[in-house]
Amino acid sequence: RSMARHLLACTVLACAALAEASASAGHEWKKAFGGQSYDVIVLGTGMKECLLSGLLSKAGRRVLHLDRNAYYGGASACCDLTRLHEAFGGAPPDEAALASLGSPQSYYVDQAPKFMMIKGKLATILMDTGAHRHMQFRRVDGSLILRNGDLHAVPITAKEVTTSPLVGIQDKLPAGRFFAWVNRYRPDEPSTHLAGMVRKATLNLPQMSGASFLQYWQLQPPTIELAMHAIALYQDKSYLSQPASELVRRMQLYRDSLLVGGGANEPQPSPFLYPLYGMGELPQAFSRLSSVFGGTFLLDRPVDEVLYDEAGGACGVRCGDERAIARCVIGDPSYFPAKVKAVQHVVRVIALMKHALHGTEDRASCQVVVPGRELGREHDVYVLCVSGQHEVCPKDVWIAAVSTVVEGPVDGLNVKEIADRELGAALAMVHPAERYFVEVVPQLEPTSNGFAERTFVTSSADASANVESAVDEVAAIYYRITGQWPEALMRRT
Repeated sequence: RSMARHLLACTVLACAALAEASASAGHEWKKAFGGQSYDVIVLGTGMKECLLSGLLSKAGRRVLHLDRNAYYGGASACCDLTRLHEAFGGAPPDEAALASLGSPQSYYVDQAPKFMMIKGKLATILMDTGAHRHMQFRRVDGSLILRNGDLHAVPITAKEVTTSPLVGIQDKLPAGRFFAWVNRYRPDEPSTHLAGMVRKATLNLPQMSGASFLQYWQLQPPTIELAMHAIALYQDKSYLSQPASELVRRMQLYRDSLLVGGGANEPQPSPFLYPLYGMGELPQAFSRLSSVFGGTFLLDRPVDEVLYDEAGGACGVRCGDERAIARCVIGDPSYFPAKVKAVQHVVRVIALMKHALHGTEDRASCQVVVPGRELGREHDVYVLCVSGQHEVCPKDVWIAAVSTVVEGPVDGLNVKEIADRELGAALAMVHPAERYFVEVVPQLEPTSNGFAERTFVTSSADASANVESAVDEVAAIYYRITGQWPEALMRRT
């Protein structure tokens, strides 16, 4: 019933959008251009662009938001089954696919899915701005890690750690002390900075590297892997060079999110949320927020040129013969191919299955961290799984997304060969599937911070499994434009 109601609502919205598009196909859209001046023009409707549009509009900036596509989401759009085939370069679903998977319109598949931390920055912004009122969320059913070929629930409390098979017998005592200390630590309470049973030491985390911090606790590699990869959610060993305060902050974020809805001794199945009907709901929620505060949105509106002044600063855009003037321009990489570079490649497999992930006890949704060590690689592999529980597909279907950073060469290989090499045993969790969609795409980042050119380019989707790094990027761009951090994040700190 809920799926039917949502389809009906989508039909009504689609009709309204079509009527609006028909009007704008004439001369209505030109009202947003000729003689109009804006503080910011935003190009593309991915999550980052829409989040910036909403935050800047709420802060009093006049925003014009354009997208060449007739739908939200850009390269990370949420797709029905037909558009998913098109996005991955395949033919429309055939009769066999329709027979096994059901109606194409009953799917809301994210091309680059990510989970939200319940106490994370995106959740904070959603609540602070009221954008959450346009969405519904459901908790993810599990947070797991692969160790020696078996899946285990991720422990977080000192008691869970000392009884978990993920921690060796010799490491149970130091690991228990480490997790207990992390859970007690408060940056503004010096008494919590003391560590050690006999020889007390004050740990100055902001001035201490992650490597020194972990060495102090004398933890064994399997325990470090658990803490840094499954809880702090680092995809590689970059935590060794980061301030120890950041390691602890990330571990505490996981713990605080896990305890929401339970208690100190009643952790929940996972710290993650996922929207009903997929992540595609997020751009639309923030677009509505922008519109409430005066933002102007135009879909299906290609941009012919970004305009620059004599000093080289962006000053507007041109669509046909019409121009809109602005103090700066924001856009996704597809609008600024000369201003981005490929830093690495991401391989991603989306599988539509008639079963839950193997080894997950038939969970309707979960995240699995496959440490790089398990597969003989540097970067971890993430497996995200959702199902009809989140209203993204029929009730008897599961959707899994398996992703990581490509570490080997890509030239001369097809995407399937690269996926098999990079994802290895992680793919065994999804086999057999009714349909596989495979892509290997460059991860694009801007070549500068954009301040001098007043052109702020977002990066493309990375291989991580949650949205925290994306929100950090949004906050940094917001700061460069306004000179302030978003209010919601300032109150959070």
